[in-house]
Amino acid sequence: MALPRPRLSGAFALLAFVLGACGSDRPDTWTDASHGKNAPPAYDVVFPKGKVQRLDIVVTSEDWTTMQDDMTSMLGEFGAGGGVGPGGPPDGGLGGGGGFPAEFEAACVGKAAGEACTVTFNGTTFTSTCATSPMGGALACLPTMGGGGPGGRPDGGGLDPGGGGAGDLLPNTPVYVPATVKFEGKSWNHVGLRYKGNSSLSQAWRSGVGKMPLRFNFDKFEDAHPEIEGQHFYGFGKLSLSNAVADASLVRNKVATDLFREAGVPASYTAFAAVYLDHGDGPQYWGLYTLAEDPGDPLLERSFGDDSGPIYEADGTGARLQTFDEASFEPDNKAAEAAGWGSVQALITALNSDRADSVAWRSRLEATLDVDGFLKWLAYNTVIENWDAYGGMAHNYLLYSHPGENGRLHWVTWDHDRSFQDGMRATSLSQESVDATWPLIRYLMDDPTYRPVYEKYALEAVDGLLAPGPLEARFREEHALVTPWVVGENAEQAGFTFLSSPQAFQEALTGANGLVDFATKRQAEVHAAFGTSP
Repeated sequence: MALPRPRLSGAFALLAFVLGACGSDRPDTWTDASHGKNAPPAYDVVFPKGKVQRLDIVVTSEDWTTMQDDMTSMLGEFGAGGGVGPGGPPDGGLGGGGGFPAEFEAACVGKAAGEACTVTFNGTTFTSTCATSPMGGALACLPTMGGGGPGGRPDGGGLDPGGGGAGDLLPNTPVYVPATVKFEGKSWNHVGLRYKGNSSLSQAWRSGVGKMPLRFNFDKFEDAHPEIEGQHFYGFGKLSLSNAVADASLVRNKVATDLFREAGVPASYTAFAAVYLDHGDGPQYWGLYTLAEDPGDPLLERSFGDDSGPIYEADGTGARLQTFDEASFEPDNKAAEAAGWGSVQALITALNSDRADSVAWRSRLEATLDVDGFLKWLAYNTVIENWDAYGGMAHNYLLYSHPGENGRLHWVTWDHDRSFQDGMRATSLSQESVDATWPLIRYLMDDPTYRPVYEKYALEAVDGLLAPGPLEARFREEHALVTPWVVGENAEQAGFTFLSSPQAFQEALTGANGLVDFATKRQAEVHAAFGTSP
């Protein structure tokens, strides 16, 4: 005969849960300020100015194998896709797996500089001419989408009308595995770690460079480990690490993102991080990364004073905003999952509605979108020649539906590592190369009320934050800061770098088409296009 269960079993279960919540798997260094869910974001700790911080990541050998097997199933064997191998191309540039995917170079095999070429990349087909990348390397079919000077290319350049948006090079999101993160004497256990990115990840993997971009989700495994429920990293639930796959200077993403944010465009805080990863053989220096704030709660609260609204990540053909495509606007928080896509649909409907009555059209559009905010983003994005963005590629932005403004959307910018590359030629200052397949640019530039606002912000940029002196000083300061972690005493190592030599790193700053050259000439180009500031 079975004995009856003691009536205290529920109490014992509760006690077991409480002990588990405070168990040995919770680090001894856990504090509310460093690990707690309700801690205010400590921007000065996570994103300090003038400092490269060390981050250590520990993954078990079994979980490491899981990550690698997952990538192999999507992209094939590591290093089997061509492009540069560990250390980069012999000429010091960033060809192949560095600056450009193999498709860009393959289109110019057997061709001479100046010959016509056609490339399909990320679902977008464009025609251009073969040229040497401003970063050096082999000939590539560069996406000349306008130009830096007044009016852009004579032929309009740009992507072919009707082309698709940014496609995914990976069929699935990489798998999360548990990891331990160590920082400044503290540990965070059972942190969700995965590879992130699209072209930046596929290029690194295919070229055999181990410096892969990463993403943290600090409470990803809280269900399996209730002792870390709500775990954050000094107030941040998620963080990203970008690998500068296309940037020999290693500072473009940080500088561009900081400029956007300082200009009042919603954008992340960033910092440089020296990343070490141990998957069973001891810590290995993976290289210098840009650490970025996730476009989630802290950023939304900081930018809009309210983080409770839906936010959507735009990526795909629908992100051109011609027609609505649910798959192109992934809900990025629980509020978006619950709300559906009504605010996004309203924007696309208003944008593409009849413009015969321009006053009525502007009224409809402004009810669904912070148009002034978008125009400021467009001006700064064009001035810094960031080609991997709306107008060239249909990704790298998010839309936040503000609950205090009846769901009106705000533009949040993301991922700027392809900025300040004059030879890539992002959308022209005049925007003449942009057609109606990018309606949010084309229709606003055709409107006599909106175009002057765009030009005003472009002049504001080059006469302020992007003036030659301050911009050059910023480039030099950031470059000097990271030098010891790139080519100095703690230099990036073969197999974990996209650089071939210290010279490539220096040339990215001071060489032809380098960052200093960009800073020197960009103001004059904008003044030639739009005059001078009032």
